[in-house]
Parts: sequence; structure tokens; C-alpha cells
Amino acid sequence: MPNFEIDWKQWYKNHLTTTEKVAEECFINGDHWWLGQCNQVPYELLDVLYQNMEKYHDIFIMYNCMCQPTDIMFDKESKKHFRMNSMFCVPLERISGEMGIMEYSGANYDQLDQAPFAYGCDKMAIHICPPDANGWCNCGGYGVSVVKAIAQRPEIKLRVAFIDSTGQYPMPGDVEKTSVHITDFDYIVEAPTDMIAVPSADPQDIDKKIASYLLPYINSGDKLQIGFGGLGEEVLANLKSIGHFEIFSEVACDNMAQLCREGVITKITACSPGACSEEFFKFCSEDSRANLVGVEFGLNPFYIAQQENLVCINAAFMCDLIGQVCAEAQGLQPYSGTGGSFAYVYGATRAKNGRSFICIRSTFVDHDGVTHTNIVPWLPEGSIVTTLKNFVMYIVTEWGVADVFCMTLKDRIRRIIKIAHPDFRQELKEKICTSPLIEEEDFENVDIMEIQEPMKRAK
Repeated sequence: MPNFEIDWKQWYKNHLTTTEKVAEECFINGDHWWLGQCNQVPYELLDVLYQNMEKYHDIFIMYNCMCQPTDIMFDKESKKHFRMNSMFCVPLERISGEMGIMEYSGANYDQLDQAPFAYGCDKMAIHICPPDANGWCNCGGYGVSVVKAIAQRPEIKLRVAFIDSTGQYPMPGDVEKTSVHITDFDYIVEAPTDMIAVPSADPQDIDKKIASYLLPYINSGDKLQIGFGGLGEEVLANLKSIGHFEIFSEVACDNMAQLCREGVITKITACSPGACSEEFFKFCSEDSRANLVGVEFGLNPFYIAQQENLVCINAAFMCDLIGQVCAEAQGLQPYSGTGGSFAYVYGATRAKNGRSFICIRSTFVDHDGVTHTNIVPWLPEGSIVTTLKNFVMYIVTEWGVADVFCMTLKDRIRRIIKIAHPDFRQELKEKICTSPLIEEEDFENVDIMEIQEPMKRAK
């Protein structure tokens, strides 16, 4: 707990140290650490640990998404000394994971208040903003989401602050929700860095096609949850023609700032920036329409369920004909993680006028140039099921929309097969009819080759 009875400036001076001293004095064999999110991660500390890894054994390090490379993630020798675990995988984690070094998470983002403590994490090192006039250190755009969930938790017995005067943007809000007091830190290192920004992907033609089926389901006045990436950017780019919206989402995206300035988006509530430029961090720090909140609100499925007119848009890799969705792996190879999708997929099913869309490209092309279907009769053996079928509302491909919420298994099959690529529909029908789920006669009067057209918006 903050100690307001002492001079925080003197505390700062007394606890000021170096990265090398932190590595030497704070890291003990068998430790369990939380090291923050994205640009909060103290990469300079990881470098020192790696350089001295022979001194360490069985140190567990949990964090969320690295946005710059560090040697500890790409040398198999480091596995003998450190266990690296990310709550979600972006490109660096994928490379490390395929090398067998980084360990894939088995938790959702709505479990960020539980996952570190399931492993007994009781030490923390993070980049934060310099203390304000009262000694409060803002945790920045990526850190505010877990101030209550992790940073201020009594389970954390030792805290290390990397004071970053150039690489962090302070986020507005009550200090109890956005900050940690300097007197809560046992070690303080001054560590200015360059701002780390990750640009969003541009929409591809297939993103535009999928969006064309989605957009008629979005109405003026809706609250939108949109993931970062090409599809999300395409949906955002088309909102002007529909009306006015709020964002209520796990992540915020670059284009939301400009839509706010234009009045299309009236409010942004999110846990953190997604793939965003420095301009967006600055926007969040200065514009009252943007509000970054803790996971206890923005990723709580029961709080999400209280949001009316909520439209949730999430992507996946594969689904089967009864609606089981694999969104975090490609075959047996883990790729990303569950992230925050479950909280919104489930929350939308309980929200008044809620709508949830799982978006999937109907095919993929392998390394040999062979095209395969992403809509399969049943998930391949060993597949990771990210979203259980009973929580799925709409499945969307570039061939249409299948509404399967609370449908029978036969109706799910008949609807999902119509949004598979036409080249694979007959084969899918033949295979699924060999199962106990459906028979050939159940397809009577069903045209599986029917081509859907996007809905027309009512004027």
C-alpha cells in the first residue's frame, strides 16, 4: 500500500538503482514474475538476465505480447534457466513458440486477474510513467488495464519500476485505477525509451468481402467491439455511411481516433490500444472521449452483457459444421491465444440486442500451393476449440452469413455448409452424412450451392 506519511521524493532517491542490481538482487531461483504488457515489458532487464543466465534456474516469467525482440526468447539454452509465458502471441512469440522456447497460454484475457497468480507470481517489473506531483506513476496505455488486476494486488510482494519519461503516454483517470504509487516500488530504475508503435494491417480484398456481409447487421447507435487487423479497419472505414457509434472493446484501433474527431464515434471504452501509432496514444491521453479501463470492466463477460446493442466482431481460423470454432491455432500449431474473444462472444449472447460474429476465410493455401477448406465437417484430431458451439451466434465468410445461435445440430450443418467455399460444399456434405449427425434425406429441398448476397440496408 502507498505510504503517504513519507517524502516520496526521498523514497525515489533512496530506492534508485540499476538494471544490473535488479537482476542481481531481485531474481532468485524458483521466482515467478509478471513483466507487463507490450511496451511496458522491461526488455533491458531481459537482456541482462540473458547475458547472465548461467546464474539462474527455474525462473517463471509471465507477460503479455512482446513488441520488440530479445535474445532470451530465441536461444534454446535459455529454456534451462527461464520459462517464458505470454498471455497472447504476436509474431515474436510465434517464432519463439515454434522453436519450443515460449510457452503458450491456457488462459483468457478475462482471466488476467487469475492467470499470474495461478503460477504464484509475486514479483513485478514494468515500465511506467514518471511520478506526478503526488508520487503516482501512471501505468500508460498498455498498463492501465491491469492496475487493479495485477499491479496493485497484495499478492505482489516486490515491485520494480522502470521510470520511462519518453516511451510511455500517461492515461487520464483516477490514480487508483491508472497508477501505482512510487512508494509501492522496492527498486527504481530510470529507463527512458523510444515509443513503440505497431501499425495496423491494411484490409485485403477478402476482408472487404466479409465486411460487406457484416455491415448490414450494424445499426446507428450500436456499441462495437472490433479486433485490430484488416477486417476491423475495413468495418471502421464504412461506419460513416451508417451513423454514429460507441466503441466498447477489448482493444482500440488507430482509425477510431479520426472517426472520433469526425463525430462518427462518440465514445471509446477499451482496455488498451491494439495495433496503434504514437498518434493514437497521444489521442487517448488528451481526448476525453477515449477511456481506457481495467479488465474488471472491459473484459468482464457479465459487465459486457449489460451493454445494449452490442456488436462483437472476432476472427478465427477454422470451424466445423456444428459451429465449434478454432481461433488460436492452425491445425496442431498454436498461433495466437484466446485473448478477449470469449468475454465478448459470451457477453453478446446475454446483451440486449447483442450480436456476435465469428469471421473466417473459407479457404487457405498451403506451402505447396494446394487450397484447403477452413469449414470442415469436424475439427481435426487435436484441434484446440476456442469457442464452444453453443456460444456462437453468426459465422461469416466471404460467401455469406450463417445464423446458428441455439439452432439444432442439423440446422447448423445445413446453414454453415452454405458459407463454405462452393468447391468444397459437396465434399463436406458427403463426409458429414457419414456421421450420426445428419443424413442425406435431411438435405431434401436444401440447395447447398445457393449463393448468398449481402443484405440490403433498410432506408
